[in-house]
Amino acid sequence: MCQMQAAGFKAASLAGTCYSGSFLTRKGFDEFRRVVSRLRKLCPTGKPVVIRTAWLPKTTLGECIRRPSRFVIRLNNRLDEQGAIETVLHEWGHALAWNYSLDSLAKQPDVDRDEFERASHDAAWGCAYARVWRTYAVDILARP
Repeated sequence: MCQMQAAGFKAASLAGTCYSGSFLTRKGFDEFRRVVSRLRKLCPTGKPVVIRTAWLPKTTLGECIRRPSRFVIRLNNRLDEQGAIETVLHEWGHALAWNYSLDSLAKQPDVDRDEFERASHDAAWGCAYARVWRTYAVDILARP
């Protein structure tokens, strides 16, 4: 499971306010929902992607977990809308780039967290993340 860390990433995305419930259904997150809808259409993954909010440590903005039939992207429930968009783009890259070596590494009971983080942010993920950002910049932001 990749966990996107707040350090070195736009920490402003983590507002000091703690939201109760899921921001996915809250008014005002229309742009977030539009981005996710467009990602589903323009950057399809090998398995469906389910997005959830969850209590995560303040230093963890999001994570991508592969389940047998889907990917689950969990977002920190403290994120503001722009932070949620940036985090979902990062995690969508993981869903696009997921491969069998990550599967086998994730199944090891004693896997080193740092080793898994390095493996999940390899060149394949970098290319997938670039594709997601390019799609966001060119096909989502530029076209309402």
